[in-house]
Amino acid sequence: MKAVSRRPRTTMPRDRGLLGGAANAALADRVFAQLRSDILHARLRPGDALSENSLADSMAVSRTPVREAVQRLVREGLVQVLPQRGSYVARLSMQRIRDALFVREAVEGQIVRRFLDAPPNTHALQALDACIERQAAALADQDIEAVLRADEAFHRCLLDSCGLGGVWPVVAQARDMHQRTRAIAVPELQSGERALADHRAIVAALRARDPQLASLAMQQHLNRNEPLMLAVAALHPDYFEEDGDVDA
Repeated sequence: MKAVSRRPRTTMPRDRGLLGGAANAALADRVFAQLRSDILHARLRPGDALSENSLADSMAVSRTPVREAVQRLVREGLVQVLPQRGSYVARLSMQRIRDALFVREAVEGQIVRRFLDAPPNTHALQALDACIERQAAALADQDIEAVLRADEAFHRCLLDSCGLGGVWPVVAQARDMHQRTRAIAVPELQSGERALADHRAIVAALRARDPQLASLAMQQHLNRNEPLMLAVAALHPDYFEEDGDVDA
């Protein structure tokens, strides 16, 4: 796998401080989206310092949208401000990741049964197959971000196929909590192939309309996340807060 770039990559227009209020707000949104993506995809790693001046220079914007974006990231728990020291990418919390995995298991552990309680849905199965094909192609291309996008699309497609698209924000928030460990694990622990095999097993069980096998396949898939977190913590203990034991 290619190494994940640590440097934000942007194509934002130059901000010379002459934009109107709406344009400034839109620029701040784009800076926020870029920094958030850089953190969730591990281009910016836990503990990395965030210099407003450096970020503004690399993004070709003024400090104002950067400052606003950092404040929003603080509210999301992705950035931490340390008095007299500055802003840093927040370290990972094992307990918060475990809480997020509990949410995912509670929702997604039941979704396959709901899928099979409904009449056969050939269109949904084809959509899931398409997600798997994109995931496989991204793995072959060593495109980590595309791998993670295809993984997300697969899980969202399952919810949508059951008419539960409104539940996605809850699942997405839980996924974001451990997205960074997955972004590290795919290239460093080669976890992408295992996830792809899991997705194929889930769809095979859904196509066979076997609720017990589908539930088992989904449970096994979700249960891999905590061992991956522990493996990442063993490789990078400095990425984690002192709220968990890597041997737990």
